Amino acid sequence: MLKQVYSIAITSRLITIGLAIATYFFTGSYDSSGEIQLDTTAKCALNVFLRWDALYFLHIAEKGYVYEQETAFFPVMPLLAKLLANTVFLPLQRLLGNRYTLLLAGVAVANVSFVLAAGALYKLTLAVLPKNKQLAYVSSIAFCLSPPAMFMSSFYTESIFALMTFTGMRWIIEKKYTQSALIWGIASGVRSNAVVYAGFFFYDLVWTRLINRKVSMLKIRSVLYTLITASGFALFQYYAYTEFCSLDRPWCSDKVPLIYSFVQKEYWDVGFLSYYEVKQIPNFVLAAPIIALSVFGLKAYIQQDPVGFWTLGIRKSKQDGNDDYCSPNLAVFMYLWAFLLLFATTNMHIQVIIRFFTSVPPLYWYVGNLWIKGFCESKSTWMANVVLGYFAIYGLIGIVLFSSFLPPA
Repeated sequence: MLKQVYSIAITSRLITIGLAIATYFFTGSYDSSGEIQLDTTAKCALNVFLRWDALYFLHIAEKGYVYEQETAFFPVMPLLAKLLANTVFLPLQRLLGNRYTLLLAGVAVANVSFVLAAGALYKLTLAVLPKNKQLAYVSSIAFCLSPPAMFMSSFYTESIFALMTFTGMRWIIEKKYTQSALIWGIASGVRSNAVVYAGFFFYDLVWTRLINRKVSMLKIRSVLYTLITASGFALFQYYAYTEFCSLDRPWCSDKVPLIYSFVQKEYWDVGFLSYYEVKQIPNFVLAAPIIALSVFGLKAYIQQDPVGFWTLGIRKSKQDGNDDYCSPNLAVFMYLWAFLLLFATTNMHIQVIIRFFTSVPPLYWYVGNLWIKGFCESKSTWMANVVLGYFAIYGLIGIVLFSSFLPPA
């Protein structure tokens, strides 16, 4: 089945990219920012990938962090694109020029990462639920049909972050803690929310041993793994401090001088409940389906063993070893899902939750579980059709809007 997953992932990328390029040549760009940055007025297939945040990633890959607000976009993705452009794609620079080669490199990283991430989710699911190959397969298909299709095939971080997230989680299940910490350390240089994955170490090495009344000296190890996980984020904050604090910026005098929190608030108006305004109602509507899926998914899991869930496993009414969606083996992932849902709905631009949750495995497990029940067992067929329709329709509309450089983004 793994080969089939890779085949479906590749096919989904070819269809997505093909539709995007066709749309672009038919409609053109509503916003000419991409063409201006590429210094061209001609239509080129690669132009379709330079939209919204990709403009920043390309500029960073080419010239580094020139402007303070660019530090909202972390360095691993542009560094990988630059490395690939100057090695594997070097012969193309004479044909395409430096900027187009960098853009092509970033797109290559995203799409290869997407295909590998689909396989990584399949492997993760089998690591958690070894007997449930059907859920592993169907949830991987759900990932391949992720609604923000073009974001995951453009010069964006969603795909590579999902790959690192799923791989690190599988290594956690396999007790390969050092490998998990290392890959998440890199991931925290891709996106800041990788830091929260440190919770896996405390849950696995400290909490589960405490509730089983096992004396453990692993607290120090969990702290060490946490430091490694946060290393990418920390190193980037240090770099920003050395780069911009010579300009006497206000955040530099804070007790903990983090440019990330300052930039998010100053330039992007990100803060607790700051998005709760009447004018943002359309964005809440856009985010509503993913929020609803998350609420229903968590509810379906919790109601099978509410005591076990709310006591963090101290008391259980459900036995370990079940290989279905409600298995206790998935508890730590559900806690992560609940935390990210709360954070996203209170502290982020709410429409971004559609992209933010592309690296949250329980979302795909829940969707996969719905599709198995609906299409294979003829239970709640209408719900399965609604979710499939949402994935397909939103994905197609998103491709058209992204390709034409039209909101939402």
